[in-house]
Amino acid sequence: MAARLSTKIVITVVLIVAGFLALFSFGLRGSLVYYLTVSEYLSPGRADDLGENYRINGNVLSGSIVKTPGTLGARFVMTDGARQLPVVYARETPDTFVDGAEVVVEGSMGTDGTFVAKTLLAKCPSKYEAQNRAGGDRSAGSPPAPTVPAPRTYGAPSQ
Repeated sequence: MAARLSTKIVITVVLIVAGFLALFSFGLRGSLVYYLTVSEYLSPGRADDLGENYRINGNVLSGSIVKTPGTLGARFVMTDGARQLPVVYARETPDTFVDGAEVVVEGSMGTDGTFVAKTLLAKCPSKYEAQNRAGGDRSAGSPPAPTVPAPRTYGAPSQ
């Protein structure tokens, strides 16, 4: 009787673990996003089984940003230096989204060959990083670093 009970328990535990693994793998499959450069994404050898959502890294091509007045978003071209990818983004753009900025877009390819981005991340320009590394040296024409005023005391100090 004891041997039969342990067999039932083992089978039950194995089925429960298999069920959790199946749920985990199906849930994870829909949320995977592959991170590629522009050239890797446009490569004809790219595997078709990677899914539909991608995260692509590149730089905004200078002069390619087109914003329509009165609407959110922008159209632009991103490049990795070798290949170019037209992108459309229909939400509010970050302040650091400028010509030459390094960007990461997440989304999928549209039917017209334009990448439709659901997310746009623009990295801060490297000039800020260089200022921090150089001990706060500023290039000509840049505003001075903010200063923190000393705390004020009001009235006579208590004795």
